[in-house]
Amino acid sequence: MLNKLIRIGFISTALLLLGGCGIPATPIDMIKPPLSEASIQRDKISHELIKLLPDEVQLLVPTQGKDGNDISFGDMDGDGIDEAVVVYEENKATGKMLKAALFKQDNEEWRIVSEIKGFGYGLEYAGFPDIDEDGRSELVLGWSLGAAGNGLDIYGLSEDKLMLLSKKEYHGKFDLE
Repeated sequence: MLNKLIRIGFISTALLLLGGCGIPATPIDMIKPPLSEASIQRDKISHELIKLLPDEVQLLVPTQGKDGNDISFGDMDGDGIDEAVVVYEENKATGKMLKAALFKQDNEEWRIVSEIKGFGYGLEYAGFPDIDEDGRSELVLGWSLGAAGNGLDIYGLSEDKLMLLSKKEYHGKFDLE
């Protein structure tokens, strides 16, 4: 009788170990929404642009804005083709530095046309509204300054260089678009 109980215990233990005790996933857990063509294209562009940045940078995602993406698109030069901006944090021996890189597409290839240094602790906003309503977008970057509030930089594009048009302080949220 003892021999039979030992065999049953051994077989039960083996079945538990081999069979696992996990609960299978429910169908709702396995269903994912389909990826849109725009989402796939945005991911492809994102990988292309990241390759052009310095090694070991961390992309910054704006805390305000529509997309919640790390790349913003807008037509700054009026040619009908969107430029892209990526804001990132670069860790150097001298400390962390915030930067924004403006990319332009020529013949299906992206290149960095201009870079600027940011300031503060993080990115609040990055977008391309047409501030002066001239038909060409400006680059607007909102920087988090901590307890001091936020800083807003507005850039125009002239001869493939970002030119600072305005620098302001603000508190709270704003809506440019």
